[in-house]
Amino acid sequence: MSMHPDQNGQFVRPPKQRIAIPIVNPETGQPLAVANGAKSQPPVAIPFSFQRRADQVRADQPRKLAVGDAEAAIQPVPPNSSDQQPNGSSQAAAPYPVKHASSARPAERHEASGKQQTQAVAAPSVRGKIAIAHPPTDEYLLKQRIDVYAKSFIPAKFKKVNELPSGFVYVTAPLKQLHYDQYAREAFAASLLPPASVVDSITAREVPTAMAAPVSFEPTNYQRYFLHHLSEEISSQRKDYESQALYWHDAVVEFGPDQYGQLGADLSFIVPGLLENSPLVEEDDEIHLRQLRQGDDGAPPPEQWDFRSGTWITPWTYCTYLARVKAVVRARETLIVRATGLTPDTSEIKLNPSSPTPLHQHRLRFNVQFVLNKARVTPQEMALSRVQASLQLAIEATYLGAPASNSLYWFQSMLFPTTADSEIQANLNSGILAQSFFDASLNLEQRVAVENICNQKYGVMPYLISGPPGTGKTKTMIEIALQLINHVPDVSHILMCAPSDQAADTLADRLRTCCKIDEVLRLNRPSRSFAEVPESLLPYCFISADRFVLPPFEMLMKYKIVITSCRDASILINARMTNQDLYSVEQALHRQIHPTDLNPPRQPVRLHWDALLIDEAAQATEPEALVPLCVVAPPAEAPSLVFTPQVVMAGDEFQLNPRTSRGFTPLRLSLFARLFARPVYANHPLARAFKYTAAQKKARILSYSNIVPPTVVPESMMLPILRPAFSNLIRNYRSHPAILAVPSSLWYHDTLEADAPKRSTDRLLHWEGWRGRRWPVLFHDNDSADDLELEGGGWFNPGETEVACNYAQELAASGLVQQRDICIMSPFSAQVRKIRQALRSRKMWEVNVGPTEAYQGLEHGVVILCTTRSRKRFVADDQERGWGLLGMPNATNVALTRAKFGLIILGKRELMVEDEVWKQVIDFCDRNGLVADVKGVPTSWHSDMYVNEEMRTRLELNMVQKDRLRGR
Repeated sequence: MSMHPDQNGQFVRPPKQRIAIPIVNPETGQPLAVANGAKSQPPVAIPFSFQRRADQVRADQPRKLAVGDAEAAIQPVPPNSSDQQPNGSSQAAAPYPVKHASSARPAERHEASGKQQTQAVAAPSVRGKIAIAHPPTDEYLLKQRIDVYAKSFIPAKFKKVNELPSGFVYVTAPLKQLHYDQYAREAFAASLLPPASVVDSITAREVPTAMAAPVSFEPTNYQRYFLHHLSEEISSQRKDYESQALYWHDAVVEFGPDQYGQLGADLSFIVPGLLENSPLVEEDDEIHLRQLRQGDDGAPPPEQWDFRSGTWITPWTYCTYLARVKAVVRARETLIVRATGLTPDTSEIKLNPSSPTPLHQHRLRFNVQFVLNKARVTPQEMALSRVQASLQLAIEATYLGAPASNSLYWFQSMLFPTTADSEIQANLNSGILAQSFFDASLNLEQRVAVENICNQKYGVMPYLISGPPGTGKTKTMIEIALQLINHVPDVSHILMCAPSDQAADTLADRLRTCCKIDEVLRLNRPSRSFAEVPESLLPYCFISADRFVLPPFEMLMKYKIVITSCRDASILINARMTNQDLYSVEQALHRQIHPTDLNPPRQPVRLHWDALLIDEAAQATEPEALVPLCVVAPPAEAPSLVFTPQVVMAGDEFQLNPRTSRGFTPLRLSLFARLFARPVYANHPLARAFKYTAAQKKARILSYSNIVPPTVVPESMMLPILRPAFSNLIRNYRSHPAILAVPSSLWYHDTLEADAPKRSTDRLLHWEGWRGRRWPVLFHDNDSADDLELEGGGWFNPGETEVACNYAQELAASGLVQQRDICIMSPFSAQVRKIRQALRSRKMWEVNVGPTEAYQGLEHGVVILCTTRSRKRFVADDQERGWGLLGMPNATNVALTRAKFGLIILGKRELMVEDEVWKQVIDFCDRNGLVADVKGVPTSWHSDMYVNEEMRTRLELNMVQKDRLRGR
């Protein structure tokens, strides 16, 4: 490029030209114009940066059109258009030929790009839609009505293939499967097993609205209520899978027989987003493949007319392969799939002996469709059917006077507890804890919870442990399990569950150091990958034929603690290993041994499963939590029980809700959170909301709280009162008080105590980057604009990326922390990728970067929190989809409570203060001088004489008083 001197004699490069390209119909190649009732207008121009990115799109990755509503307002230009060009000629086409990126070959795209650089067209104004420079501003997006959430554009010739009949269908059998009926028959005689319960399934329904939503939520319509919302969730998940389908996708195919001699092939292909579970794919999931034909040069062949659909399509082999996933390599976003029936003949491959590629390995093109795994839904449907049947029997016994035992009301007490399920406390507690503890480091609140559960004096209802961040929920649950097994005579077998496999692994890993190898079983579904299980836990799993399986019946009955996920608890239901099934078998055997005993003695029944412990219960949907409940539920017909099964749940309803596909659904309210809101828990005088008087709490209860404290809480409560079936953990062992002050006030009624060791929390106090009071919290006002990836549609903020990496570099250079102590998180996956790339360019390999939801239950020394969003226009859309941190109090709570000794928040003040939660955070930073402006310069900080002391949180006031005593 030539250089020319400016007026000062300095040589400068000429400014880059912005190239405007017309919008064309990707199917016909004809230019599009706005239909305004008059003559056709010149093509709408878009910025060069948009065009440049489109040029880089490969043929197998169709680019995303972000035109949205504007798409409906444009139509093809008629061939005989008489639009006059500036040079006076009549021309309907674009001033230069442009092919759609998804159909143009690389050479053609390069040639077109060269022409575009020499034939720039000024950006016209069409109906007020003005093309401006990249990145697009909020005003530009509003004027252009660009839909940033629009689906990726796929040429119709590829999509139509998936809409055709399946043709020849080749089914791949499940690669890993457990035959539950065979397992049950080997354990018991077929005559002893009761008939399987009838399950009302909704997975086959195509129209979720066929089941109308119940007007109210109550025991009589419990199943109907959740089936309706579960049906909507399934429909939403199916749409997500449809939107994540891959078209004209490249796959490496290796032909060969499987272990059973069936002919087929193994396919390996990249799945964008697999690392973030988008789509969610696991081993042995079903995936549908349709092979597309290719030309000799690998390009798509000419389109052909399909008489059945009446449209032009890309030629394909008319073979549909219902394949199975063999392996998921998330780090490389790669799937390995087995497709039975995919052979050189069915794939129409011409073998070339002289080819350097092995004869059994080829690169083919497929349409890939992801399918919802019914195994994730069926256990919930089965549990709902069982629960509704039990609730109905209890209702009939109550209102129709039918004979009933106490066991009949067990589900009603677990799901709809009232004061009738509680016990009365008439005397004050002695305050002395009588039992010894396995973990001597337990604090008072944890020990009280353990002793309450072991004594079982609170009634027949779930015992709830509210554990805010860093207060030791899992530690308490481990102690409860050990105490029940070793010190409670009537407890012999416990089922421990968690919503996720990782959380269940954590439980097993902590228990293995306290129990013998023949006492603990980590139960996994057969399809779970060995790579996902920590190596230290493999000896505690039962493995056969290279898969996880159930141990033999005699061995299973000997385990004292069985640990699994809520979802995999269905293995025990399918294998007929529930309390109900075991009791039925026992009674049937008694009848066979004593056929003439018409009136057997009605002695108390001893069940196998004596307790259910669910950790992280607030992250499980209510139908998911029902699955393990069905395992331990006592038989309704049992006359009396030696020991009524206990249910203990630990969680935090103010952290992440259960993950669902739909943003607004009752499924996001966990059973744990719903129970805590019931009057028997929420209105108890010892509830967390009533720890302080109403006057102390008046200014600190947010409007979204549904718990209203009484006007006066007596200093000395009058007995008798109900024994609390809950415990509130209050001692945080993770964070510096400054990090904990605002979350404690916002979500936990200002009850948390900062008990982390000072040698840990004060580690970074001398870093020169802190402001004001020099507490380890900093809010950096960052006004850089967020941006949208055209390839993938993810939000990112380049200015925020730079600031975050600078802070990480400064912290590591200070020598006070190591790179591995630093974590950078963002709620947007695209921003996470940008930050990772920037850190790699700076050779900062050990800094941890990830999405906010991935850090639930984890902690880091320093957290740099990137809120990313800077456009008010998209906040409502984010909330509808469950994205971002604005208007998402639970996700915000998780983000703010991961740090131990340093928290840096990056965000746009103007936007964040409109959110009530974030306003409280920024106000805290403002009144203590913990703020840097957009340039990183400390903002002015006034003395405490301008601060309203009533607005300070309890932990904040304690720190301020300590600073004053030190003369600061």
